Amino acid sequence: MKPHPRWLRFQSLVVLTLVSVLAACLPVGTVTPQATRTIRRGDAAMAAAAQQTVEGFLGAWEVEDYPAMYAFLSPLSQDALALEEFTEIYENFATTLTLRSVSASVLSTLVDDARAEVAYRVEYDTRLVGTLSSDTVAALTREQGSWRIQWEVGLVFPELRGGNRLELLHQLPSRGRIFDRDGAPLAAYENALAIGVVPGQILPEQADSLYAALAEISYYTPDSLARVIAATPDDWYLPVVSLTQSAVAPHIETLRSLSGVRIDEFRQRFYLDGGVAPHALGYLLFIPEEKLDEYLRLGYRQDERIGAYGLEAAYEPELAGQHGATLYLMGPGGEILSLLASSDPVPGQSLTTTLDKTLQMRLQASLGDLRAAVVVMEADTGRVLALVSNPSFDPNAFDLTEIDRSLMESYFTDPAQPLFNRATQGQYPLGSVFKVISMSAALESGLYRPGSRFFCGHSLWVCDSVTLYDWTLGYGTAASGDLTLQEGLMRSCNPWFYRIGENLYTEDMDGVLSEMAYGFGLGAVTGIEIADAPGNIPATAGTCVNSAQIAIGQGEVLVTPLQVAAFFAALANGGTLNRPALIEAIGPLTGEPTYVFSPDPQGQLPVSEATLAAVTEALRLVTEETRGTGYWAMQGLSIPVSGKTGTAETPTGRSHAWFAGYTRANDPDRPDIAVAVIVENSGEGSVMAAPVFRRAVALYFSDGEDPGGLMPWESEPYVPSEPEPEPATSEE
Repeated sequence: MKPHPRWLRFQSLVVLTLVSVLAACLPVGTVTPQATRTIRRGDAAMAAAAQQTVEGFLGAWEVEDYPAMYAFLSPLSQDALALEEFTEIYENFATTLTLRSVSASVLSTLVDDARAEVAYRVEYDTRLVGTLSSDTVAALTREQGSWRIQWEVGLVFPELRGGNRLELLHQLPSRGRIFDRDGAPLAAYENALAIGVVPGQILPEQADSLYAALAEISYYTPDSLARVIAATPDDWYLPVVSLTQSAVAPHIETLRSLSGVRIDEFRQRFYLDGGVAPHALGYLLFIPEEKLDEYLRLGYRQDERIGAYGLEAAYEPELAGQHGATLYLMGPGGEILSLLASSDPVPGQSLTTTLDKTLQMRLQASLGDLRAAVVVMEADTGRVLALVSNPSFDPNAFDLTEIDRSLMESYFTDPAQPLFNRATQGQYPLGSVFKVISMSAALESGLYRPGSRFFCGHSLWVCDSVTLYDWTLGYGTAASGDLTLQEGLMRSCNPWFYRIGENLYTEDMDGVLSEMAYGFGLGAVTGIEIADAPGNIPATAGTCVNSAQIAIGQGEVLVTPLQVAAFFAALANGGTLNRPALIEAIGPLTGEPTYVFSPDPQGQLPVSEATLAAVTEALRLVTEETRGTGYWAMQGLSIPVSGKTGTAETPTGRSHAWFAGYTRANDPDRPDIAVAVIVENSGEGSVMAAPVFRRAVALYFSDGEDPGGLMPWESEPYVPSEPEPEPATSEE
């Protein structure tokens, strides 16, 4: 591998510095360290001032304040070396040595008229090769009444004098694997081949055959490849493509017969089954240019890939392991002068996730080309068993090869945004599912009881200013009529909840709905290990009509599917909001784990036991009472469930369909689950989202065997229906 360009720059700067500065320096000899004892000749105050100058220089080095260090240099040193070059020397040194920190202390001071020598010791704490130590001497001159340092490269590291340089050779650790909850691999490794060319070794008579062979397995055309090779120096290695061994197998004999082709084996990250929960696991990318210096300083090699998304990014330090390295002192001619330090690589730790691979894959296969999200969570613990965002993507497209570049590029241009994690970062109006929170706020306010009654008509005159409507009007069905509050939730009666929002506002309780929503975990990130969005809950409604709209989950209310699954889990478990979790354990493949999951309660729902009981009873009625909005969707399901339908209006298209709920199986061998489903711009929650909820429950309790019926868009389980053919038209 070629030296990093910044090291080439470092070498040239060192040569410049030695030529320009050394002639003006005092002779620098070796000073025998004497523990913090100061040797002073002449004026003691002068010696103290010289020592103070060096201490200031070293103190600035410890905090990497290079302009402050530069200010201590003599005018002659500054004339020979600009601040930018001075800074670059220290930054390159820190990068090559993978410096974590430096600490320095003055050993002795010697003053003679207008010159001084201050000996000091530096300890270099590195990430890859431990702690190094060196002693050196700084020469100072008296310049206009103050001491200034005559800088030379030995003040960075004494062994660099004479045009020497440091070279760090990396030993890469194996990256940790990722497993599902039962140990099934989700991200592992497979053998791959890196294929490239050395232009100077290509035989002219084989050039056309070589271009054609490489074009067949890469995104290059023969002509574009010829142009790139022509622009590459003869002795450079030009990478062309990386492929799995199985993909290269049909071409390997041809490639090996062509002069100039170089084939190197390596182990490549591989995501099984085209990507299981790719939005949760993430993918790898080459280190971006803007972060290259940061990662080089951490000990990475410039051609490595790092976690760029999901768990791969969140647990990059654990998965990446500890790089090994060997540090050499190289002479001006490139010869090895000495081995300064070395370390062995430490393999990365592996992640065992909470995900159920079978459940995850079946749900991924259930959504066709819909824009949708599903979250399945253990109700008592917060373990996330499935996290689905649709459309999905294949994370191998980022890690495999240039041959897949068109697939990767399509992910960035697809208007359906397959890379966007709708489950944790999609922020949506919650619609009628929010009525669970409104009912809780109404009961806790003291204005209502579970048996409070209200006539649910097709419309309601609200806040003496506007008529708002019920969902039954659009369906042409009879109004729901006289309902208790619990029945109002069961029927998802909009007027019942308009009235709640109106009354809370007029009774000087504007903000009670928002406070209850905050208590249910909305308006804030959940704390899951990957990126998630906070949604939006306004602090107050501000107006009476807004309060009425918020009470049915419209207005400025925005939530994520993950937040909804979390608070439905709390409803199921008696009121405890647990942090959603994707990680079951972290540790080496063999040996004790370094982390094991345990539930992480974030708080309790801010409701009394009576309120919680009233709300959960209403949620049971939704699915088990014939008038419940989720009753027909759950018919035939053998597992008892509670839940809430939701249809959230959008300003730009059809409503979003919601269903959220939980199971009540009380099976000691299979914990109950909470599930949240959203299907974007698809219509009614009872029609489009409830069947997905039903499937998630059926799959979970049957170990993936029972699909729980058909989705409205399927011809058979996991097979989307073919679109109806256009009717034939006759032409005159």
